[in-house]
Amino acid sequence: MNDAAWQVREAYGQFLPSFTVGGSGRYEASGVQRFGVIDLGETSDTYLSSYFAQLNYQLDGNTFFQAKSARANRVATEARVTAAEYTLESAVTVQYLAALRAREAVDVAERQVARWEENFELVSARVTAGAALSTDGKQSEVDLGRAQVALLQAENLYRTERARLMEQMGQEVDRSIELASNFGVFEPAWDRDVLIEMAMAQHPSLRAFVAAEAATSAQVNQARSGYFPSLTASATWSGFAQRIGNEEFLLAQSEGNLAGQRASCEQFNALEAGLPGGLPNYTAQDCTQFVMTPERERQILAQNSLFPFDFTKQPLSVQLTVRLPVFSGFSRQRQVAQAQAFNRDAVHSRRAEELRIQTAVTQSYDDLVTAFRSLQIQERNLEVASEQLELARQRYGFGAAAFLELLDAEDSMEQAERDHLAAVYDFHQSMWALEAAVGVGLRPDDAGGRDDQPSGG
Repeated sequence: MNDAAWQVREAYGQFLPSFTVGGSGRYEASGVQRFGVIDLGETSDTYLSSYFAQLNYQLDGNTFFQAKSARANRVATEARVTAAEYTLESAVTVQYLAALRAREAVDVAERQVARWEENFELVSARVTAGAALSTDGKQSEVDLGRAQVALLQAENLYRTERARLMEQMGQEVDRSIELASNFGVFEPAWDRDVLIEMAMAQHPSLRAFVAAEAATSAQVNQARSGYFPSLTASATWSGFAQRIGNEEFLLAQSEGNLAGQRASCEQFNALEAGLPGGLPNYTAQDCTQFVMTPERERQILAQNSLFPFDFTKQPLSVQLTVRLPVFSGFSRQRQVAQAQAFNRDAVHSRRAEELRIQTAVTQSYDDLVTAFRSLQIQERNLEVASEQLELARQRYGFGAAAFLELLDAEDSMEQAERDHLAAVYDFHQSMWALEAAVGVGLRPDDAGGRDDQPSGG
């Protein structure tokens, strides 16, 4: 997400000019310069330094549409992050429910062990009194051992599910942590159409798809900007400094240049004096000015000492260029077609997500209603099985019922407890699935939920 934010800043930065500065240094050793077979003469070692500063500004269609595309991409990135956070929260919720269910299974197993202990004491007392067969006592002891094994397995599963929960949360496993359930059971009374409208308006996953569609639409406009003209302006400031390493070579070269200028001057003066009427537009000059003097030597040596930072400025250079793209080998057409294809894919993906959410809300709500009704039936079954078990114990204690009747009642009670536990967590899991489909919390406050549930009819 930080990268997307910087892309937006970079896009707006394209409206500002760029400024570049630089410098260089160079050394040329003494020797004979040649160009092909042409001898350009002896040179002395030379030291050169230079600087430049350049201001550039470019404006085209991409500059305008890139900023809009970057903003849409940032929104899409933020939406994807929000959707990922919601997905992680959902995964933690699923594992939390699994851990709670495992903990409740431990409670069920403990109650079963406690009942089998009571049954064992009851059967042992009757066997001791000679009112029951010894095989009844053995069978009761076996059933107690099976219940104890089931308890060990339930405790192990609870520890495993709790460790998985800590892993999902990115925490170290802490055996001292105990789960505290705040999930209550309530009758669902929402309107299915209201839930679908809520999901269409604010589901994080759908928001991510909508934002991705907007981003691809902005990319289509950015691709079309390749047909727009562009403007480029630049301004350059520069300067250089140079020093000849051999001052005698420099003075000799300067004196040679003066001798050439003096000879040329004397030649033109002679032509001016010898031709009738003289040279047109020429006035005789004093050729003694082209003589090496001590003052001229000092000036030459002073100019040679400007290296490395006393630069001679070059004239300002300004350039303005306007470009109108005419033909680029169909690359612009390909880019536009590709961006349009991505946009169509995003539209279809968004539509598919809408249909998926509508189906998920409908199915999850129906599952929740079914789970609530099933739970009501299982609560009644549990109550009846408990009464049946209590009656079977009393009848067995008075010798009015056989041991098999007690076993059947106990098995019925165990099955009722397991079915009730499954029904409770089928309700919670269906409730979580509905919240995941809608994209918001729906539980009422007194059932461990939040305030953002819709009103139902």
